[in-house]
Amino acid sequence: MASTLTINGQGVAEFDILNVRSTLILNGQNVSQLLGNQLNQIVGVRWDTSSSSPDLVRVDRMGNTITPAPTFFDLHPTWGGMRRCVMNDAGAVTAYQGDAGFAVDGSAGQVMVEVPKFYYLVKDIGVYRYFWISPIEAPGFKVHPMFIRDSVEMDYAYIGAFEASVYDVTASATELDTITVTAGASASGNLTITLDGTYAFTVAVAAGDSDATVAGKIRSEGNKTDYQGVVWTVGGSGATVTYTASDAGLKHTVAVAAASTGVTTTIVKTTPGAGGYALNDPAGYVLTATTGDKLASIAGVKPATGWKNETLYLPAFRQLAQNRGAGWGLLSFNQLCGVQLLYLIEYATFDSQTALSVGVTNITDDAVTNMAVNTGVTAGVGTGASNLANASGQVSITHYATAQTTTPFSYRGIENLYGNANTWVDGINIKADNNPWIADHDFASDTFAHPYADTGLTLPTISGYPTALVNVPAVDHSFLPSVVGGTGSQTKYTCDYYYQAAGNRAALIGGRWYHAGSAGAFYLNCAYAAAIAYRFVGARLARSG
Repeated sequence: MASTLTINGQGVAEFDILNVRSTLILNGQNVSQLLGNQLNQIVGVRWDTSSSSPDLVRVDRMGNTITPAPTFFDLHPTWGGMRRCVMNDAGAVTAYQGDAGFAVDGSAGQVMVEVPKFYYLVKDIGVYRYFWISPIEAPGFKVHPMFIRDSVEMDYAYIGAFEASVYDVTASATELDTITVTAGASASGNLTITLDGTYAFTVAVAAGDSDATVAGKIRSEGNKTDYQGVVWTVGGSGATVTYTASDAGLKHTVAVAAASTGVTTTIVKTTPGAGGYALNDPAGYVLTATTGDKLASIAGVKPATGWKNETLYLPAFRQLAQNRGAGWGLLSFNQLCGVQLLYLIEYATFDSQTALSVGVTNITDDAVTNMAVNTGVTAGVGTGASNLANASGQVSITHYATAQTTTPFSYRGIENLYGNANTWVDGINIKADNNPWIADHDFASDTFAHPYADTGLTLPTISGYPTALVNVPAVDHSFLPSVVGGTGSQTKYTCDYYYQAAGNRAALIGGRWYHAGSAGAFYLNCAYAAAIAYRFVGARLARSG
């Protein structure tokens, strides 16, 4: 693939993308040598599509097998340029990880991963498929679509460092919940008090207990700390019990179940003040355009899902993201493909669970709640390769409900790229005939017209493990499956499961806390409509650079 270098309209030297064949001296400087050094930063992998092995071979720009030094990717301008930052709603980076102003709790802004623009090339030669990345514009290479929005190239893309949570624009700074016992106990039994939807404890009452006696028994249980670490300070007198939560803006809930004791209560929430992050994926997200709650990327909260919010569909997540301001949205399909390519070349295997981490995929499901672990477990992890496939990149924790050991992880600053909770990916709509349409701006669900473009593809009509991927110019940046079933498995070919169903569909990625080996960096679930909300379906914030 030869190219001609042109200066002032005149071709002065011919260069080959794979081998600089000429020497050009300009003002005493060996320009061809400089170009050659830059081309040395082109790196890729070779995939034997005839083999069931998920492993690939790293290659240089000429396709020769290489074994990069351990520091190669950390020093590379693309991988090494990925770093966590905090960004304000106007889209300005205010601090990077390691800076004095960097914070992961949302006080300084949203925690994002900055990805510098890169170029890519995908090429089939016989049974081999080559994937290359270049930090410079080289002949044959194209800007990766993750850096293009409505025909405008961006120098950076920003991916939420943590799974999406929600900022409550109207929650209180010192939320107060008041239980008033309106009738005492007519029969003996237990009251069940539930804090924030999941943390419950019981209080025994006896027939004849007055309203004040019942309230006193509740108060005597003292302060409580729930599963999410929220301290509920108890107070009140007479027939009232008050709970003041330790954290701001959590949309707390308090419930009292009296069973057959005859006890009745009223509960009033007092919410002075404004603004705070919802901690435990509560009910009541406000989805109003512009003025409603905002999607967030911060540490220390449970990822938001449709657990208690039956209308938290893909369009609702999209609205919450857009409420943060111009340029904000959900992780897009093109951005996902860029991250997948970065991972694939760095680790040279489709088997991400072996290369990176099993992730949070091994939790016994209770079939009722959002069992995702809190965000920010990897907040102290860096973004270099030395922080990834080892104890620093995956952090072993005990699950709050099951006591099982599980391992949240970070890929170059992106926590839980897969596992924990399924994640909506925007910018791809699957038509009822398994035909994907893709857009890079103005995302909308169930739309099959501009700005969405027909890929001309038909995805597999059965679910299973892929054994082959598409490769057509319109989506050569993607890892969409073309064949599933056969000998595919969680340890062969591309390793991660593909789901499909009839009708118009949206796309989920990653897999969830109990998906075991089917989850991973290349997991794709096209079995759900955009207008569904489930306790295991969340999102990730993103922004155009």
